[in-house]
Formats: sequence, structure tokens, C-alpha cells
Amino acid sequence: MVQVSENDDLEVLAFILDAEQDVIREIGVCLNEEERRRAEGLRLERDRRRFVATRGQLRRVLASKLGISPSDVELEHGRLGKPHLSHRMPGRDLRFSVSRSGDVAVVALSTRQEVGVDIEAVLPVPEADEIAALCFSASEYGSYAALGPEDRLEGFLERWTRLEAISKALGCGLGQPLSCHERDWVVRRFVPKPGYIGTVVVRN
Repeated sequence: MVQVSENDDLEVLAFILDAEQDVIREIGVCLNEEERRRAEGLRLERDRRRFVATRGQLRRVLASKLGISPSDVELEHGRLGKPHLSHRMPGRDLRFSVSRSGDVAVVALSTRQEVGVDIEAVLPVPEADEIAALCFSASEYGSYAALGPEDRLEGFLERWTRLEAISKALGCGLGQPLSCHERDWVVRRFVPKPGYIGTVVVRN
């Protein structure tokens, strides 16, 4: 676990997911039946391990904040799938968001406002221009299109992770209207691991 960022009401933790099978098994002991079924439904062994590690580490982090056992953490999901603490949990004002890419996962925690986080591995995105045209606001697309070829990939990923983080904070999909004005959000970029780009947002 690596602490990427921390201030009074926002904390971002990064985890490397690829570990020995016995370590993954130990981390995954606290998962509930639904989480185990989701893991078993994944086709690739690597994806199963990474899912178990992500959910197990999330439970450990939340448990440490709440002062309970990881297996006692109860999660619920909003209408569009956003996870949050059950109303039966202590410290219900604790908000969190999770993102995973490749062998890295991050957990963002806020005690003040809704939080969203997204990370992406810096890998070629052949359809980046088409995605940008469809998903970015006019001003964001204009600033992206003005970038030189050598800056396009990171420029795309910075804007994409910001958009994803806001959609996660709002608990809606990217197909929904988003409140993306800078004044509505505190936006922080971070590097969870070399070769990755991350953005965390907290509503103002």
C-alpha cells in the first residue's frame, strides 16, 4: 500500500494487485458471498486475483477507518451501481471511490463530500480522437485537439480520467449529463505508479 495523497478530508491509497496466491487468498478471506461469486464469474485467473485483491484491500481500508473487522464491512450500491457504506455502518459520512487498471488499484476516501477516482495505464488508445469527440466538452476537445502528437496520449488520459472520476463521484454513467465545471470540483492529478495517470475529484 502506498499513500499517494492526503489532506484533512481526502486520502488516496494505491495498491499493487499482483501477488502470490497465498497472499491473495489471505486478502480475500473477508469477501462476502456476492463478491466471491463475482470473482468466480471472471474468465481469466489473473482478473479473478486482481478483483479479489481490490475488494479485499478496499474492505481492509474501510475497516481500519470504521474500527471494525474487514468481513463486517457492509456495502450497498446505488441505482447505477455506485458502492457506498450500508446505513447500518458507523461513520456513514465516509465516502469512497475505487479504480483499477492493470496491476494497480486505488482507493480514494473523503469525509467531506462525494469523491471519485480513476486511473489508467499509459498505453496507446487507437480510438482516442473518436472518444474525445464524443465524450469531451467543446472546450476540453478544443484543448485536446490543439496538442501536438507527442502530447496527445497523456492529454487524452488526463481528460478521460477526470471525466471518469466525476462520473463516479456523481454515481452515474458517462452517458449521463455531467456537471463538469471546474468550479464544481476540486481536481487533483496523481501518479499511482510510474506508467499510470490518475485523477481524483471532490465536490466543492
